[in-house]
Amino acid sequence: MHCKIWNTFIEVTVGLLSLTVASGGMSPLPAQRVQQDNMEAAVGGVVSMVMQGLGECRLLLVTSTPVTDMLSHVLSELRDGGSGGVVVMEDTSSLSTSLIVPRLTRDGGAACWTLVFFLAEVPDTDDILNNKREGSNNTSGTDGHNEGGRKDINASFKNSNQDIKRFLEKSGLWMLPETRVLVVGWDTSGTLLLQHPSLRNIRHLFLLLLLPADKGRTVELYRRCLFCSTRERGTELLLREKATLQLHVKQRLLLGRLVNLWGSLLTVITMDYFPHVDYHRSPNHQPGGKVLPKDCLDFRMVDAIASHLNFSYVVREPPDGQWGVRDDSGHFTGIVGSLEREEGDLSMVLTPTPDRLEVMDHSRIYGEGAFVIISLKPRPATQHWAFVKSFRDELWLTLLSMVVVWGVLLWAMLKAWTWIRVDREVRWSSLTSAILYGFGALLEDPPHPPPTNLSAQVMVGWWWVLCIIITTAYRSSLISHLTVPGISRPVNTFDDLLELEGWSWSAEIGLLNMADRDFFLGSPSPVVREVYRLMEFYTLEDALQKVLKGRHSFITWKNYIDVRIASRYSDARGITPLYVSNKRYPIFGGYSWGFRRGAPFLDAIKRLKQCLLESGILTYWLSDVIKQRVRETRKNSQEGQDASVTQALLPNLGSGEVVLGLSHLQGVFYFLFAGFVVSLITLMCEQAFTHTNTTREVAAITKG
Repeated sequence: MHCKIWNTFIEVTVGLLSLTVASGGMSPLPAQRVQQDNMEAAVGGVVSMVMQGLGECRLLLVTSTPVTDMLSHVLSELRDGGSGGVVVMEDTSSLSTSLIVPRLTRDGGAACWTLVFFLAEVPDTDDILNNKREGSNNTSGTDGHNEGGRKDINASFKNSNQDIKRFLEKSGLWMLPETRVLVVGWDTSGTLLLQHPSLRNIRHLFLLLLLPADKGRTVELYRRCLFCSTRERGTELLLREKATLQLHVKQRLLLGRLVNLWGSLLTVITMDYFPHVDYHRSPNHQPGGKVLPKDCLDFRMVDAIASHLNFSYVVREPPDGQWGVRDDSGHFTGIVGSLEREEGDLSMVLTPTPDRLEVMDHSRIYGEGAFVIISLKPRPATQHWAFVKSFRDELWLTLLSMVVVWGVLLWAMLKAWTWIRVDREVRWSSLTSAILYGFGALLEDPPHPPPTNLSAQVMVGWWWVLCIIITTAYRSSLISHLTVPGISRPVNTFDDLLELEGWSWSAEIGLLNMADRDFFLGSPSPVVREVYRLMEFYTLEDALQKVLKGRHSFITWKNYIDVRIASRYSDARGITPLYVSNKRYPIFGGYSWGFRRGAPFLDAIKRLKQCLLESGILTYWLSDVIKQRVRETRKNSQEGQDASVTQALLPNLGSGEVVLGLSHLQGVFYFLFAGFVVSLITLMCEQAFTHTNTTREVAAITKG
């Protein structure tokens, strides 16, 4: 495991000069600047802190100077105390990579890490003043030397700890709020390091000061308070005593689970998306301004969690009014961009995509995100041609063929009978008469009596049996079509959209600024990509109006559209002309809450949110929120209902009785008119043919 830490840390940090696993190969260096008793006291303070409260995790010791006496003693004591897995970084000046600690945490194989920063050891002021007096010929007074000494001390502290600050800037500690950090300093100036931006999210941050005193040194131990009862960050003094080999810390160093935010104010960045999010805008609302929450699912969740964790929140819209996609600069817009820039603490109802997870954290999925297709409900088929549609096309063709074939066979049989029985005459023996008799029998009105010979009568008899069966089936089918007309095919899938001719579909304009757009663009299915290519974009109201006009579908989100249909596009009985496809297209994993990276309250909110999920109350809240909104919106639904909705509902508002009218049988009249036209054309052709023959006969007689 130690070799693994070595390989990982060498790969991550170019400036790593030494990796030391506590062992006996490291002997203390001769003491030069720190007296033996003070050094042992300092060692005792550091080792006590590590072993008592912070030693459960793997250790990373960072110093900006070469291995000193004190650090050598610390390593030796840690070795004797049984602490293993210690990484020592002596030089941070050549670091060229970023996010050191997150990668070390991921690849190092440890559940947690404790970082100890050793600030530069600054000599006591009296020692510096004595050295200056010995090597200076200046005759100034003591006060002047004291001022110069203080300036040298401050400059030395500032310059010697730049490497520590450089390490913090590239460490990525702000992403790991549960990392334990101990800063070991020799002067009160060490408190400035606690204000470094990289430590802004660290919950377990300690400062151990080894201050000079009259006899030996004094140890002061501070803990930075991230969430305090005063609602402001501050430092808490845990211990002040004379430095010895053992610190006497009487209280627990680590804070444990975060259960109280002490009234901290969190900023929620979100957009309107009922039933998850809903709010009021003030009359003078500006982009990115505050909004007033209304009753909805996510704000019920936030209220429950806030009352338990003791925090308040303010809700804002993103300045650009977008959910969040990458722009040309590589950064995100909208809500995700606000979290990326840490302008907000958390957001709601976001889809966690791989790109978004690079710049934000998220909690567990709690809501289903699925696309559905909204179309007009399948309508009754037009009954103009019900008398034709009572039989399928192939059945009509079969009947027509059978009539012609039967007429030809009957005519052939009559011809054969007259050839055999030359002494007998046939009542009708033309081909036209035989075919017309077959049609007449099918219509139950033969044009003339059947033939007199027995064989032909047998054939006609079986034809009559067939005609009775066909006509009976036709009557029953026609009655059923007129009584319960067939309905058009519902649109349930994207394949149905592409198969329909003259059909269009659309989505809401906001889809272009959402991660849901990647559902179409990144889909491996060519059908999904083709649907997006032909997709139109409208506002919600415009899209639904086009749906009500027919031959148009609207692709949208399931929960989002269910509320709108129930409240705005249904009558008092809950009947709606709109049809929601039974096929759902899940959008990635669903919806979750987004958080700024390294938010120290993330685990606490995730834990309580998990409790809400497991209790099943979210399902009840979602149903209750929808019902309340529908009741509020439909109080005067009949008066305020859109005219197009009322018109679309007309077929469903009748008494249920159907009276045959012209709309049902006008196809028969069309067929009759077509028969007259065909008869007229036939008459004209017959007259033209007769006139041609007469002309030829007259011409032949004249020539003769």
